[in-house]
Amino acid sequence: MSRATALRTCLPVFGLFAVVAATAAVTVACSVVSKVDYDECTASSECRSAFGLGWVCGDAGLCEEVALDPRCKTVFPKDLVKAPEKYPDAIIFGSLFDHNKTNGDLILVNAANLAIAQANSTGLTDGRVFGMVHCDYQEDLDIDDKTSDVAAVDGAKFLVDQMGVSVIVGPGTSGLAEAVFKELQKPEHAPQALVISPSATSPSLTDIDVRDGDKPGLFWRSAPSDAVLSQVLAERMVAKGITTAYVIYADDSYSSGLANALDKNFEPTLERFGFSDATGPVPALTAVSMKPSGPGVAVVFIGADVAQVVDFLNVAGDKPFYNDVDIFLGDAAYNVDVIVQTKKNAATLYPRINGVFPGSPSGTVYENFLDNYKVAYPGENPTDASYSPYTYDAAWLAIYGAAWAEYQQEGFTGLDHAFGLQQVSDPLGVAVDLSRDTWNTVKREFKAGRGININGASGELDYDPETEETSATVIFWKINDTQTGFENVP
Repeated sequence: MSRATALRTCLPVFGLFAVVAATAAVTVACSVVSKVDYDECTASSECRSAFGLGWVCGDAGLCEEVALDPRCKTVFPKDLVKAPEKYPDAIIFGSLFDHNKTNGDLILVNAANLAIAQANSTGLTDGRVFGMVHCDYQEDLDIDDKTSDVAAVDGAKFLVDQMGVSVIVGPGTSGLAEAVFKELQKPEHAPQALVISPSATSPSLTDIDVRDGDKPGLFWRSAPSDAVLSQVLAERMVAKGITTAYVIYADDSYSSGLANALDKNFEPTLERFGFSDATGPVPALTAVSMKPSGPGVAVVFIGADVAQVVDFLNVAGDKPFYNDVDIFLGDAAYNVDVIVQTKKNAATLYPRINGVFPGSPSGTVYENFLDNYKVAYPGENPTDASYSPYTYDAAWLAIYGAAWAEYQQEGFTGLDHAFGLQQVSDPLGVAVDLSRDTWNTVKREFKAGRGININGASGELDYDPETEETSATVIFWKINDTQTGFENVP
């Protein structure tokens, strides 16, 4: 690439200014306006090294500035794109979440940011820091007409192909995680990125990307599979004397996967009622309401997101059938937004509701996460989003993967990061509580080529070396008497 002195027009996302770049050491997001100097390239990494985040090697073999995707304007640190000269060697991750303010994943976004901020307090090598570009896959006609599936896949392609990220935290649902992962495995997105979801729990994802010898897979999750959850749920239903179960489930990989697993584990009578995004749950729950009710009858509702659970409860609250059966809800319902948005229409159902959730975060690491989150984001409660500690852990896993890549691998591809994830559940390694305070310990161990044994905010992160899946206990919960939150049921 030529490096002649040239006047460059700088267009960091929110401003326009001119700067004279006299040497190659100046790394600002600029486009060359002098006819004397054109920066040739063979790879986008060269352009990012020269000009900063948001530059790629175009079809003409010249560095070009990327047009920022309107769904990916949220970044951390906040000046990551506006002032790239402050972060010349930053390691950039991406995230995929629903950013709608009613029942979206903004707490999860902030949980990931908290991990980045804590890691940046001491940096990596020579103060090298981390950044994150957050992409939004909510369905919002004020943004565009994309469905969440299309928006998630497009966001992933933008992050990998245009922003050059090699690790994505998210997406939040199993269906989106599957769609994103399959897209990123296509050769045009090489080198392939590592995907770490905090909440995609469908059993069907276990085999989506298997380990190949010592080569790790590229799909990981900080939450466990629902395979164990379905077995425990079936046992609980039998213990409560349930002899007939009607399962209403969404037509997506998470919901159908859990419904299939429950069908295998629940031996008494079970009848399934699926629904699509086009119809919503109302037709299915109406059909179920025509069935016999009474003791021994239960309805299991499995939806992939808060909105589906809210729709189900608000309509069920007006049908007498649902006041005469036991109701079991999946893990998507373990969110305070469900209570806020259904209390008016469905409060009479609350005493009949039991929920199930894969894991019960507790302990010092979890309490520290809650305290640090509330300091960083005053007025917010991370417990309002059940997967917030899992997201915090997922972001730290991305950071740990980067550290291993920095010290032990030859690059920063998704595979280089994934090799690092193979080092976090070493039973012979130093025990590490995931936090800012132990970051220097992790760096020391990884520099020496030694694994560690981490304990996360979501609990023990003990990854099986073959399946690369973690495990957790299963809890049952109910809505508390004040209708403000949840409490565990023995």
